[in-house]
Amino acid sequence: MYHGHIDVPTFAYLDFGNVWTGSVLGSFNYRVEPRSKDEPPRLVVSIWYGDLCFDKSEIKDSFEEEFSPEGWARTIDKLNELIDEYSGKVR
Repeated sequence: MYHGHIDVPTFAYLDFGNVWTGSVLGSFNYRVEPRSKDEPPRLVVSIWYGDLCFDKSEIKDSFEEEFSPEGWARTIDKLNELIDEYSGKVR
């Protein structure tokens, strides 16, 4: 389901332990890692730019949110805000 710039899975996708990654605008990349076993449980989001994969890139921004459907909604909103900011820089 699309939310702003990105097609996002449901929270259940993360609840099963799946890492979610994506890319928009050709060079804005993101990764959401669920850490449900951490105390407190959280979502860890990493942002990087360019053509390289996560493991070979320099992380430009990161943030964490609560591991919950509400935290997931805030993550989606924050990603869209960061994409808006980035799209203004690459025009």
